[in-house]
Amino acid sequence: MNAADICIIKRDGKQESFSASKISNAIGKAFQATGLEKQEQLIEEITRRVIAHFTHPTLGVEEIQDLVENELMKVQPEVAKKYIIYRQWRNTERERKTQMKHIMDGIVAIDKNDVNLSNANMSSHTPAGQMMTFASEVTKDYTYKYLLPKQYAEAHRMGDIHIHDLDYYPTKTTTCIQYDLDDLFERGFHTKNGSIRTPQSIQSYATLATIIFQTNQNEQHGGQAIPAFDFFMAKGVLKSYQKAIVTDIAFYMEMKGTPIDEKALTEHVRKHLTSIEPDAKAQKAFLAALANEGCFLTEEELAHILHSAHKQVRKDTHQAMEGFIHNLNTMHSRGGNQVVFSSINYGTDTSPEGRMVIEELLQATVEGLGTQGEVPVFPIQIFKIKDGVSYSDADYQKAMTDFEAALNGGMTFEAPNFDLFLKACRTTAKALFPNFMFLDTPFNQNEKWNPNDPKRYRYELATMGCRTRVFENLNGEKTSLGRGNLSFTTMNLPRLAIEARREAERTPGNQSQEAIEQHAKELFLQSVHRMSEFIGEQLYVRYQYQRTALARQFPFMMSNDVWKGGGKLNPNDEVGDVLKQGTLGIGFIGGHNAMTALYGTGHGHNRKAWNTLYEAIEEMNRVADEFKQKYGLNYSILATPAEGLSGRFTRIDRKKYGIIPGVTDRDYYVNSFHVDVKEPISIVEKIKCEAPFHALTRGGHITYVELDGEAQKNVRAIAKIVKVMHDEGIGYGSINHPVDTCHNCGYRGVIYDKCPICNSENILRMRRITGYLTGDLNSWNSAKRAEERDRVKHH
Repeated sequence: MNAADICIIKRDGKQESFSASKISNAIGKAFQATGLEKQEQLIEEITRRVIAHFTHPTLGVEEIQDLVENELMKVQPEVAKKYIIYRQWRNTERERKTQMKHIMDGIVAIDKNDVNLSNANMSSHTPAGQMMTFASEVTKDYTYKYLLPKQYAEAHRMGDIHIHDLDYYPTKTTTCIQYDLDDLFERGFHTKNGSIRTPQSIQSYATLATIIFQTNQNEQHGGQAIPAFDFFMAKGVLKSYQKAIVTDIAFYMEMKGTPIDEKALTEHVRKHLTSIEPDAKAQKAFLAALANEGCFLTEEELAHILHSAHKQVRKDTHQAMEGFIHNLNTMHSRGGNQVVFSSINYGTDTSPEGRMVIEELLQATVEGLGTQGEVPVFPIQIFKIKDGVSYSDADYQKAMTDFEAALNGGMTFEAPNFDLFLKACRTTAKALFPNFMFLDTPFNQNEKWNPNDPKRYRYELATMGCRTRVFENLNGEKTSLGRGNLSFTTMNLPRLAIEARREAERTPGNQSQEAIEQHAKELFLQSVHRMSEFIGEQLYVRYQYQRTALARQFPFMMSNDVWKGGGKLNPNDEVGDVLKQGTLGIGFIGGHNAMTALYGTGHGHNRKAWNTLYEAIEEMNRVADEFKQKYGLNYSILATPAEGLSGRFTRIDRKKYGIIPGVTDRDYYVNSFHVDVKEPISIVEKIKCEAPFHALTRGGHITYVELDGEAQKNVRAIAKIVKVMHDEGIGYGSINHPVDTCHNCGYRGVIYDKCPICNSENILRMRRITGYLTGDLNSWNSAKRAEERDRVKHH
């Protein structure tokens, strides 16, 4: 057939005359991309072969490109690969243009799709939520086109990696932060419209903590955390107690007809009564000081006043904690009509004031929100387990002899906060929080921790509730305070395994199943190493972009020294090296699916699969260590908390590879190194299986177990599970169980279809999504809803 008579049908349906030069040019670009120059004769020969296959007067563009691929594969397979990649990239770019309008139409129509439901914390159908989603999608497109180097944009689009929070990329902001509240409170801080003085009561302490959460949240795209909530609030408890004593004594003395100078009284109270449980010596010294002022109180009168002040401060502390929880669940101050993604860590302040904060916080959490006591979603709460402080094996064994008595205050323990640990377990059974952080797990320890240091919390690991961990530091103090994650990117682990297995099966000489598996494992580990290096470089590129931000872009975080070092910058200074204390996370998803692709089964009960996954994460760590030395930055491996990503990779891979049983046959990939959510495995087995991976994922990790609804009635079982986590070396763990609340009558428990009390179907179903809770499964994307349905209970 004469080439001059050929008509080409383009993708938009238009027709144009055939041009052989267009084929030659495309093939030439593929040769150049492979590094092959001066191949004009071969290119012309391939072009002639393509034309020789023309059998119809009209041909589609895709048909011609298929012919080009086939001919290139015959003579230059490496060039063919480049041509295929380029073709896929161009298709993706074209699809993106048409998809954008489709996405915008879906936002306008408030469709229940995975774009609108990408963040379960956001009400995407509200005007603010819609605007946030519009902005997010448009900004991602801008980032792809103009900010990301092509190789990283291509890898993200194709599903090799996922660069998180691309919509925030142009803003140069960081992910998250953990506040040094003590520093902020003592110095005071300023916002856009004024300065805040040091707070003087527990109510003010709690309120200002909420304000800090809300103000800083809008300068970052991730979560915000308080690493030592009990220590930071304790001062507020003491101040309220001292204020109550001054008020009570002044009133009492006025009633007796001998008024006292309140200023002098206040000074004496602050000097002598430095605890809400002052000992006899302190009380005697205080009475003597009052006597010198002409104010005479008996020991009995003082005891009555102190008792009254203690009752008052407990009431004030409870109201402060109640208000703190209510504010963080009702003040939609984050972009897109969201509440703040907030976390608090506590459990190791043994002072009476810190203990009171913990007690009243736990009580307020159990009481819940509103008149019906709904389970609060925020803040995510983390109870810190520390041997000799909030836990001991001896105390555990003692408590188990009569657990009800231990739980209800009928025992004394050697660890001063062990009773609070038991109360934390009871709260978890009711409200799913707190989660548990294990400070004595070897990789969570800090050699500077000293039980006699009043600020020992500086050397205690704290975490973001979703799991992000910031602790080790090449460029400063090993601490969680005043630092956060800069950015993280996740690799598609199942894809690497699929490709490795297929290549091993194609390799001549691999006759036996064992040979195929061994070769596939070698290829897989090599690809994990390469992909980790690829992500490491991408994170460095993003870091270099982030450090060009000006301090005035983050007025609260930098000028108040929330991110340590930022306070030294002038508004027009680049943030630069201030960011070096942050972390860069190389993440991964789908360990179970990857192992199934290699071995036909996951790592939950297959030792060969478990060893391979462990070696893969070791390989990632080797790369992280290399990049730490190369760039002097805090690279770490992150067990990615995948929400929208769990379905995105799966959809792309199913389209590319088809349905592979156990790999791409569901709507989601299983999170990080977690055992398959559908796999029947005992609580102890699951913990033992996952615990060793925590030491390798120092950018963040979590292990959870899934219980049935009886957990609310069995606090003892919660304590046993936490002990197993403690003994097996878990870094951070949580316990899931269904918590349902009837909107009509307030009944709380496991509700299947209808409320057993009032027969209502209007049920709030509280579940954990990646580390935080959501009370409406309809706000979850399709992949996470599918995963939640598949979760088996562990026994």
